[in-house]
Amino acid sequence: MLYRLRHRFARWLAYRQTLASLRQAPDSTLADAGISREEIREHARHASLRR
Repeated sequence: MLYRLRHRFARWLAYRQTLASLRQAPDSTLADAGISREEIREHARHASLRR
């Protein structure tokens, strides 16, 4: 049980760090990668609903 909790926390932490990095990226970098800020927000919203 502790292992599962630790695993979920590690996934959540990695996800939050990734989102924070994407939020700091310039719009031009996101555009070059084909990602919009709206897509980032949408993925974050869906991920928060899955918890």
